[in-house]
Amino acid sequence: MRNKNIFAFMTFLLLLVLVGVHALYAGDPVRIGTAAGTQLLVPVGARDLGMGGADLATTQGLDAIYWNPAGLAKMNYRAAAQFSTMQIFNDVKVNYFAIGAGAGRFGSIGITLKTISFGDIPVTTNEDYDGIAGQTYSPTFFTLGLTYSRLLTESILVGVTGKLVSESVPRASASSLAFDIGLQYYNLGQIDGLNFGIVVKNIGTNMQYSGPGLLDRTVDNLGRVYFKDRPTISNQLPAAVELGISYKRAINEQNSLTVSGLFQNNNFENDCFKFGAEYVFNNLFFLRGGYLHNVNTDSKDVLYTFTAGAGIYYKFGGTNLMFDYAFRNSQYFDGNNLFSLTLGF
Repeated sequence: MRNKNIFAFMTFLLLLVLVGVHALYAGDPVRIGTAAGTQLLVPVGARDLGMGGADLATTQGLDAIYWNPAGLAKMNYRAAAQFSTMQIFNDVKVNYFAIGAGAGRFGSIGITLKTISFGDIPVTTNEDYDGIAGQTYSPTFFTLGLTYSRLLTESILVGVTGKLVSESVPRASASSLAFDIGLQYYNLGQIDGLNFGIVVKNIGTNMQYSGPGLLDRTVDNLGRVYFKDRPTISNQLPAAVELGISYKRAINEQNSLTVSGLFQNNNFENDCFKFGAEYVFNNLFFLRGGYLHNVNTDSKDVLYTFTAGAGIYYKFGGTNLMFDYAFRNSQYFDGNNLFSLTLGF
């Protein structure tokens, strides 16, 4: 049985790497900055964002679905729900809802919905450049996900998320199907507390806008009126391969510290390193911090560099409550404040 588990692990890891390499190196550097569906890059879940998104190896439960779906299988409850919200800048707000449940030996299942609200945007036309008419519209952006995760052994977890990515504006829309595939390996090299994670994110179909709003009214030489489709660009999703490692150390019965780091290889922007740490007191109070380093990137092009966060755990009857907060700095806008609440049953 042990040999079969090792074989399954090695096969899965090899497939994961091959898929990632194919996705990331199929094109050339000119693709940088041309990805579609960049809403996929907007983070959710304050616990992991507070650590800079670096905890790929030990993130667990509903927090893990966005960062590494393998960690869902480590959910500590039979069922759980999570809600988070963050204002990116001005009226742009991100709301996220997730539910998950354990199904015994079958594994764990999670369903997620992330929506982006842009507020009311004035409608402008060739006849009304300034939107004096007072009409407004709001784009509809959302990502709907279904996650499955299970333990292969006591040390090896795998998970996959299928996502529907949808974007629409008046009379035009685009959609795509994407997948995240992740793995976690606990106690790497038989070292207690040393953990490894790998995930391939946003592998899927291209996105291309279409709809009646992209039709041009044309009159031919005979005065006949017809509509001609205005083609739009078809772009890939912002795929990435992430490799992470973490080490958790129990200082004493009440205090523990986790330090994490990862390397992220992107197909549409420069690669980056992420580092994070979490201090836990008596499994009730949590302090977190993170740092992001973009490779070969001018400082004026770096939007985010550090994060910080905190969390509080409270048990009320048969309900477990976890409130988390994360702050992410921004060079050109106000910093982001992300709040999340998790209920476990």
